[in-house]
Amino acid sequence: PVIVFANWRGFSGGTRDMYSAILKYGAQIVDALVEYEHPIFIYIPPNGELRGGAWVVIDPQINPDKMEMYADPESRGGILEPPGIVEVKYRAAQQIEAMHRHDQRIQEFDAKIAEAEGADKKSLEQELKARERNLLPLYTSVAVSFADLHDRTGRMKAKGVIRDDVEWKSSRRFFFWRVKRRVLQDFFIKTLRNADKRMDFAAALAQVKEWAEKGGVAFNDDEKMAVWLEAQDMSQRADGCKTAFLRAHIEAMLKELPEDERRSLLSALSS
Repeated sequence: PVIVFANWRGFSGGTRDMYSAILKYGAQIVDALVEYEHPIFIYIPPNGELRGGAWVVIDPQINPDKMEMYADPESRGGILEPPGIVEVKYRAAQQIEAMHRHDQRIQEFDAKIAEAEGADKKSLEQELKARERNLLPLYTSVAVSFADLHDRTGRMKAKGVIRDDVEWKSSRRFFFWRVKRRVLQDFFIKTLRNADKRMDFAAALAQVKEWAEKGGVAFNDDEKMAVWLEAQDMSQRADGCKTAFLRAHIEAMLKELPEDERRSLLSALSS
């Protein structure tokens, strides 16, 4: 298994990164992760950040059967940083519109300007602009804080981009049991898939889950699952799957034979 402690701010897609071969090596990392056949764990540590192209390079969607991502509650993750999000999605013009909707003094200025004329109107407009300039840093700060909420582990977990949030102080114990469970579980799944060629990773995992739950084991408890997996006779389980696979395969082939040929073959086999 591989554990990656991710704390990268990413890279741009500009000519400088092209000439420095950063994009080339990033693509090689993706290729290696796609082909890797063992569990891969990505962990964003406390105060760590995973941004931009760096996220793309190690996103679990590259190899969903083998890759899992976790993050400490004090970490951050997302393509753009909060100030960048605000510059794109909530610029000064949108913030000023919000001021006119929510700030009472600005609304009073709007009402007075609508009725004023000449020099009085110009003076009120200047006072309004001054009020907007004074409020703009506050609105920008609130917007950045709001954007930052979208980069925290709660939002990442809700969007399904990380599997769970794991505190740094409990990460050693968590990963001990998680890695052990995944190594045993993946070997079990590989054994089942070799025995039954119809199974993909998800089907084999569902079969393991069914057996575990029948045995009274909580499938989401890594420690209990690791202990249960260690106690299993994987060869016996695989033999049962292989027998079912061969039986289904033979039945399918028999159905393709003409009825006379099928009866003749079954008669020959039974004699």
